[in-house]
Amino acid sequence: MALSSVRYRLIVQPLFKPVGQRFILDNWLAITIERWIFSWRPLDEAELAHELTHVRQWQQYGFFGYIVAYMRESQRARKAGKDQYRDNRFEIEARAAEDAVRRRQAGGQ
Repeated sequence: MALSSVRYRLIVQPLFKPVGQRFILDNWLAITIERWIFSWRPLDEAELAHELTHVRQWQQYGFFGYIVAYMRESQRARKAGKDQYRDNRFEIEARAAEDAVRRRQAGGQ
């Protein structure tokens, strides 16, 4: 499924920032839950590609399947002595989509 065909809703609200810093990560930008992307500021094209990858992952695994698979990946990374967020395969895939957009943008300038 192409990311451009993914249905999503982006909800931007500056008040999300302190809540996310407390309950998600200090430096968080956005969180995706099913097809809803919650962010405290507008996302650039690369950041949106990252989050749309998560929308696609939610669609692929389903609500509970995604949560379980994501948590298992975090646990696997932690047990391997790696970072439970950065080394989670769902995040690796999303960063790859983000990096591809950034490379395309850099090549086009």
